[in-house]
Amino acid sequence: MGKQTKSDADESSRMWASASFVGVLIIIGLPLWWKTTEVYRVSLPYGKIAAFDSRSHTVATEVTVMANDDATASEIAGLIEKSFEDSPTLKIKVTKTILSDSLRNTLESVADDPEAIEEITANVDVNKPNTLYIVQRTPLFQQVWLSTERVMFFRDSTAGPTVVEALKNWVYQTSVLQAAFSESDEARRTRFPPGGGYHVTLSLAVPSPKTKLRFPAREAMEDYIGTFVDELSELHNFTLKSQWLYLLDFDFKAKEIKDSSEYGRHFAVRQDRLHLLLTKIEERAATHVSQLPTINLVLYAVPCERAPLVIYDDDTRVPTPVQAFMSPKWGGVVLANPKPEECGGEGEVQPNVPRVMGAFVAQLRPLLGIPDMAHIPDAQLDPLRSVTPRRWEVDALLRLRVVEQITSAEKTLQSLAQLLGKISNIVINDEVGASINGAVDGIGLAREQLARGDLMEAYNSSRGAHQAAETAFMEPSLLALLYFPDDQKYAIYIPLFLPVMFPVVLSLKTLLLWLRGKPLHKEKAD
Repeated sequence: MGKQTKSDADESSRMWASASFVGVLIIIGLPLWWKTTEVYRVSLPYGKIAAFDSRSHTVATEVTVMANDDATASEIAGLIEKSFEDSPTLKIKVTKTILSDSLRNTLESVADDPEAIEEITANVDVNKPNTLYIVQRTPLFQQVWLSTERVMFFRDSTAGPTVVEALKNWVYQTSVLQAAFSESDEARRTRFPPGGGYHVTLSLAVPSPKTKLRFPAREAMEDYIGTFVDELSELHNFTLKSQWLYLLDFDFKAKEIKDSSEYGRHFAVRQDRLHLLLTKIEERAATHVSQLPTINLVLYAVPCERAPLVIYDDDTRVPTPVQAFMSPKWGGVVLANPKPEECGGEGEVQPNVPRVMGAFVAQLRPLLGIPDMAHIPDAQLDPLRSVTPRRWEVDALLRLRVVEQITSAEKTLQSLAQLLGKISNIVINDEVGASINGAVDGIGLAREQLARGDLMEAYNSSRGAHQAAETAFMEPSLLALLYFPDDQKYAIYIPLFLPVMFPVVLSLKTLLLWLRGKPLHKEKAD
């Protein structure tokens, strides 16, 4: 009897030991292994990100119609409202007012349009962004005249269709703005993408020691490029630099053509070969050392033995006073052809500074997002009298950049959310989560401000959202576990845990039988 009791006690001890081992392994071991091998992910607003819709953006703006009588003001204002009521993006708030007798008499008596602008600016606030004043002035030679300020003149009530066309194509650039939502506009291929800042570098390329170039690079950058970008300082931070590149010779493979010029000939270079010069410049120009995009402006001094160099499109000479070309999202090049008298003896090449820098400013405009204006019949665009952009052009650029930054941030977040859904072992730490949540909040705030017409506030919010979205998408910690996918994880852990789990699984049947009080083995017969 005692021997049987001792055997039962030993059996009970073994079973309790097995049960303890199984309990520790299942209750503590498996949860601990699961917790230590899980991918850390901060909670993200996937619902808000999935609900982004670029077609639902609204851009609000204000227009004030100032006419000689109420009938004309109502007719022009009504036509503007009707023309833009179906616009999916632009929402114009139109107000109308009657010109005072003194202001109307002054506008009709002044000699020219710029003087009339001075009278208007003295009576209304043209410094307010995102506004436009459409003022009647009967002594116009055309139906519509658009100034460099936020003022447009129209002659009478028959100018309504021309006013609407000028608003769509010049002031608001509706086709460019609408295309920016889908990121498919033609101008997008030329302009630089949105960013916090840009480097503008003027490079003076001298091909050989025989060529002597005299050009005040620093002063020209400050007087022309600096004045231009100062008007855009609220949008971007600009850093101006200049450099000299010596011994940068390039074989244009130009064809000599006789003509009646002072040289008696010129050298024709095809446009399709000019891009090779950019590769040559990139090898020498130190513009890749910064993370900020660089806008390159290059003045290439043409040697006397290959001067004058003229750009041809196929077999047709390009009609331009300055031999220059532009490369989208890179910059522009001006070819400095020497004068015949500068090629004799120890002469120096001295390019015309205003003409050269004017060409560079003309190239900077589309590179930064200010497109060329198409001609509108019976409408005149006040020509630029300085290098500074027009006030309403800056407003249009602000609207465009807000739309670009919001759209880019939304698409970046949607791509990131889709990526996180497909790849389960991407880590989302607190910093990435904060960037994503900040971008989502910034997008919502920018859209609200844009719908209210608060253009500058919307730009600042959209820029913050764009930067936060880019920061989250490019965060290096997202790649931490990409080299260790699930199949490799199981390949490592299964050989480790299988030898331990095998006897545990086999002992579970015996342990269950013992717990139910059933005999573990048959008694041997005597």
